[in-house]
Amino acid sequence: MQLLGVGPLELLFIAVIAVIVLGPKGMVSGAREAGKAIRKIIHSPIWHEVVDTSREIREFPRKLAREAGIEKDLEDLRRSTRGKLGEINRSHHPKISPVNKAEGDQENTEQSQQENEK
Repeated sequence: MQLLGVGPLELLFIAVIAVIVLGPKGMVSGAREAGKAIRKIIHSPIWHEVVDTSREIREFPRKLAREAGIEKDLEDLRRSTRGKLGEINRSHHPKISPVNKAEGDQENTEQSQQENEK
């Protein structure tokens, strides 16, 4: 899980550095101030504009397809390629089973016996 491109280990590292720099009492007031700042940002009109713009950008390809009338063609193409990709993955990824030394030796002796019989 990542939050804004920061993984759990990075968050832990940041928390440890914050405790070292601010101290335990400073952590409480620092977290309170950070919470207030985040709340101001989220409730600001600029934040709402950013969220609306990002939603429009994500929906833009669908809107273009709808307006061009190729939505059904795109869905048919997705459906047909979905099955083909599964077939390709199954055919190009051979199943390799691990062989321990005893099984490998046994298979080698069986192969040499078959070659000798020929």
